[in-house]
Amino acid sequence: MDRPLSANSQGPFAVAVVGGGVSGLICARRLSQQGVHVTLFEAEPLLGGEIRTRTFAGHEIDMGAEAVHISAPGMKELIRELDLTDALITSNPGMSWLWTGRGLRRLPAGVGPSGPLRLLPVLQSGIMSIGGLARAALEPLIPRRTLSGDIGVGEYVGQRFGHQVVERFVDPVLGSLHAGNVYKLSLRAITPELSAIADLRASVMLSRREQKAGPPLSFATWVGGLSLFVDRLLAGTDVEVRRSSPVDSVARLPSGRFQIQEASGVVLEVDAVVLALPARIAAKLIRPLSAKAANILEQIRYASVATALVAYLLDAVKNVPALNGTGLLVPSSKNRLLKAATFLTTKWSHLADPNYFLMRLSSGRADEEVIDQLEDSALVAQLHNDLVDATGITAEPVQYFVQRWPEAIPQLEIGHLDLVRQVREELESYPGVMLAGSSYDGLGIATCLRSGERAAVSCLTLIAQ
Repeated sequence: MDRPLSANSQGPFAVAVVGGGVSGLICARRLSQQGVHVTLFEAEPLLGGEIRTRTFAGHEIDMGAEAVHISAPGMKELIRELDLTDALITSNPGMSWLWTGRGLRRLPAGVGPSGPLRLLPVLQSGIMSIGGLARAALEPLIPRRTLSGDIGVGEYVGQRFGHQVVERFVDPVLGSLHAGNVYKLSLRAITPELSAIADLRASVMLSRREQKAGPPLSFATWVGGLSLFVDRLLAGTDVEVRRSSPVDSVARLPSGRFQIQEASGVVLEVDAVVLALPARIAAKLIRPLSAKAANILEQIRYASVATALVAYLLDAVKNVPALNGTGLLVPSSKNRLLKAATFLTTKWSHLADPNYFLMRLSSGRADEEVIDQLEDSALVAQLHNDLVDATGITAEPVQYFVQRWPEAIPQLEIGHLDLVRQVREELESYPGVMLAGSSYDGLGIATCLRSGERAAVSCLTLIAQ
């Protein structure tokens, strides 16, 4: 633009973005590109939220989000905009294991978080019983009822395919990703494509056969980890960044502007506020504006999780067949601390090491407290024992590092979309307050980026009024 956007005679339109995860960063970037004066507040010393890269065994490895889905809408364009395309590293082709009652089995082709797209690979996998397969094959013939509201993903998939599909596929894939109970996770919030099929009263399998094949799931990162992506999001902008600066309060002034007060006592006046924060934190900040909205936000639950990086001597594990896969998924019925494992050395070419085999071990689900009760060494020991039982590995890890993520994964449970809609409708009485992030619009880097961009559009629409 030729000149800054202005909402008053005192200067350019000013926005405070509270939260330095990817939702807040992309929102700040888009607003700054349109001439808005943006101040970004981040309570932690580092930006990126749950993107955290650490040097381990001589490699840069991500402790939170591990990769970007480059086929997600707008992702390739953003990566190109950030001048990161040439440095992209895509994951190696391979397969994941499911830990079943019959040992490790390949995750069948065509099985996604919401169930099977094709029955033949499932039949050949040996994961389901004959009865379970027969029930799943009946899906096109099962009566289709109209959904009056929201239900759990597990309940819907169970109605269509039978509960064995839920327990043996949906739970380890979707439940692991969301660290939650698939019978509580919202069909409409978590799997909108299934929700659309349900609303049409259609068969899941027949609907998917009729759909054109979408882009393949292609995941990528960089040698320096996802922190490189985070660092570039504010490149070339004039965003004022305040790290280690938690916001203590947000108050609306008689003028209609907002007063932001940092915990240090510093005060800033702005025209709009984007709260790119977990719902439990956003609730505290908006309570003086709307107790109703705050009370609703406090209904969103969270799961605490932990990620452990472990290194094994390569010579001690190179003959373990399971490590030819890229990872392992564990159903909750196993009652194990280990939720999932990523075999980093197999999955990523840049993490191949002449001395070590590197893994990421994940633990934690909603309503579990065991990870909070274990010291790092005990946590790693128990995860290793689970890995031994699953893969037959006999070596002990020679290095480890644990990253804990307390109350990190929002549980988008039944009724979540209605809950968020109510909050946003309530905040319409306070023009200039927007919400962005995974607590509201869903997990995943691409989803969080879209959430942040929508918040930026809302701010720009306010300016134009």
